Amino acid sequence: MEFYHLEAFAAVVACRSFSRAAEKLFLSQPTVSAHIKSLETELGVQLFDRGKGELLLTPAGDTLYRYAKDMLEMREHLYREFAAGGSLQEETVTVGASSVPCQYLLPPALAAFAKENRHINVSLRQDNSHKVCEGVYNYHYPLGMVGERVELPRLQFEPLVRDELIVAIPALPAFDCLLAKDALTLDDLAGQTLLIRERGSGTRSLFEQALQQAGENLGRFRVQLFGSQEAIKQAVRCGLGLSVLSRYVVEDYLACGLLAARPLADLALSRQFWLVTYEKRVQTPGTRALITFLRRHFQEEKEE
Repeated sequence: MEFYHLEAFAAVVACRSFSRAAEKLFLSQPTVSAHIKSLETELGVQLFDRGKGELLLTPAGDTLYRYAKDMLEMREHLYREFAAGGSLQEETVTVGASSVPCQYLLPPALAAFAKENRHINVSLRQDNSHKVCEGVYNYHYPLGMVGERVELPRLQFEPLVRDELIVAIPALPAFDCLLAKDALTLDDLAGQTLLIRERGSGTRSLFEQALQQAGENLGRFRVQLFGSQEAIKQAVRCGLGLSVLSRYVVEDYLACGLLAARPLADLALSRQFWLVTYEKRVQTPGTRALITFLRRHFQEEKEE
């Protein structure tokens, strides 16, 4: 198996076309086809399903693509390191994260990481927990941080931070009956407008699972959907309704008196935020350094 075979294969997957891959690699289309045929012959499998109107990977092709990306990425890092005489090289690590880690937990951690590792640039991408896990599984991200485990083959989940959901309440006179209580129940929320995230959000999933365990569901409330935690915070602040949110989301508004918060006494609303990686992926030096730092950073926060 030669690297130029793998390069041709990866290009065809990325371009979804033999002809476009040939243009990208400055090769003829027959040459690209020959490289793919060599791989199929050597491995004894078919890599592409060509009979469905579009170019799709077979299960064997999907497996090879994961390994091919690893091998090509590591070769590139090896060349860069030797070109620099073994010195540390600049590297960009892309991290996928669900909304709470992306907006509230990772920025201060990454600021501390940058002070110790100026040659490593971190790009942070936000999505819901399901899509982040799928992104790690499909090699879009080398690592992610999520509030919900999505069980895909060979994904590894490591607990980093403990979290709890609380009820965010407008700090307005119209809500004095709720503000007067030290803790709320589901009966207190009945008839209130509840502002929640879209499906796929880890926060929403935890709340719905807790409701189900208590024999309840969202049908008990007047629900309004919002696309982000920040939009929900602003809406609660303005008195549009209540929300069940991570304590990390509201702690700045609580400190400024812009919101109030109470625990929900009759539901179990605690969770972990998880570091998610793909078991077989060969991580770059920058990715390994970031994973090690995040473990240490959040462990130190627990001990404070």
